[in-house]
Amino acid sequence: MRQAVFYEQDGDTGQLVPVWFMLDGTESLDWSHTLYLSLDAPFEQYLFDECDMDSMALSVPDHVYVRKVDDSTTFGIHLPRLQAYVEQIAAVAEQPFSLHDLSRLMLRISDIEDTLQFEIRQQLQWDRS
Repeated sequence: MRQAVFYEQDGDTGQLVPVWFMLDGTESLDWSHTLYLSLDAPFEQYLFDECDMDSMALSVPDHVYVRKVDDSTTFGIHLPRLQAYVEQIAAVAEQPFSLHDLSRLMLRISDIEDTLQFEIRQQLQWDRS
């Protein structure tokens, strides 16, 4: 599974600011467990051009994040709770879909910071040098 960070340019400073933590290749996730992710920077930059508009992506809601108590740089996504959320959405969607149709998860940096209870943006700053 590929992990990369999507950056947007700050309107005031012109600096690239991390906004989304992207997980590609999620079709084979084990939805019965918690997926733990470590924030070991530097991350690859996820470019807008890489977004395949034909593949299905999901913005992960904040209620599925968990904190790994013994490691301040690791957080988790409780996949059974995320599965229930996806099933609720799929039940009312115009076009039916399933978990296996998802190929990308998009995690808000601000939600990760809230889960870990500290700011990680400085660790994810994009260095253009």
